[in-house]
Amino acid sequence: MRNPFWRLKTLPWSPLIQNAALTVVLATVLDLILIFTLTLLLNIWPQGSLLLLQGGTVQILLAFLAAGGVGALAVILMERVFRNVLLDATTLWALIGCLTVVLFLKSLLPIPALLVGLSYIQFVGLIFGLFSQGRGYWR
Repeated sequence: MRNPFWRLKTLPWSPLIQNAALTVVLATVLDLILIFTLTLLLNIWPQGSLLLLQGGTVQILLAFLAAGGVGALAVILMERVFRNVLLDATTLWALIGCLTVVLFLKSLLPIPALLVGLSYIQFVGLIFGLFSQGRGYWR
């Protein structure tokens, strides 16, 4: 009988975790730059930035799109930095798991986050961005 966990043991976990950590670090740096920019905008033009911060639908859409960007960035970094890893559907699903673990660990740290986090909407956006960028690998 075939062992269903055999494929899990053969996945390249070390490059996947490294890629997830690099992706989250880059996304967090961009998120901190965005927070800094929005605080400057809030000081300069309080009415305009309050419109952006009060809209619930806008915040949900921005969180979804930012998480999709994180997923797409993970695939791009995997293609360019970790070229020795063969990408397929199983590897992409494992990358989602690694990104989820790293985002969870990031949420335990006292780092301010505006758009890079781990909620249900962001998890769905992460999957959407990762599989839309890695479309050629999962077909």
